[in-house]
Amino acid sequence: MMNETLKARVRERLQALDKTPRAASVDAGLHPDTIRNVLRERSRKPRADSLAKMARALECSVDWLMDAQAAPGPAEPAQPLGLWEVADAPPTRTEMPRDVPVLGTAAGSARGAFQVDMAAIDFVRRPPGIGTSRDVYALYVVGSSMSPRFEEGELIYVSERRPARVGDYVVVQTVAPDDGSVQAYCKRLARRTDDALFLDQLNPAAEIRLPMREVRAVHRILTLNELFGL
Repeated sequence: MMNETLKARVRERLQALDKTPRAASVDAGLHPDTIRNVLRERSRKPRADSLAKMARALECSVDWLMDAQAAPGPAEPAQPLGLWEVADAPPTRTEMPRDVPVLGTAAGSARGAFQVDMAAIDFVRRPPGIGTSRDVYALYVVGSSMSPRFEEGELIYVSERRPARVGDYVVVQTVAPDDGSVQAYCKRLARRTDDALFLDQLNPAAEIRLPMREVRAVHRILTLNELFGL
């Protein structure tokens, strides 16, 4: 019964918010297939932390998602959580320090990897969710190879330390075999083997293979929820 309630209420919130299961999963900072697996009963008992993230992305409470004793008829979700759950007012834009370094632009095509500049070319605002993180940098996306997930000119925040899992959007730094220069790609992590890293490109759809001997680092792109401390 609990699982049927969960599925029904997830569907209700997806429809109300006009979101796809994949989009809601990404907004929640979860694997892109998490909510779809719940709806297909491939995940019958989501973990508590996953449920909390789902509830935030669906703008409802965990209790409402799981409440099998709700009265019959159209259910009203709990008060939306919004972006802030603390008593203090959120910081204004000008109160966010401009100290996150921009290290370059993220390439928009499989061939167009950019050269990483370890000296900051600019500094941008620090959202409250990463207020104490000193391992974060920013990039501007160029090109359209990751559209519609990342559009040209969009600013992305990247963590050097948070682990990247299959399905996460990442910036992969590589070392060019000819001159040793550091380049980077903005893609989605598809899978890893001992010998290679496989990345998904969205537009046009393609899989890119990078030899592990050339991979210098795999850094995860932070979600909106992480940037604002949700």
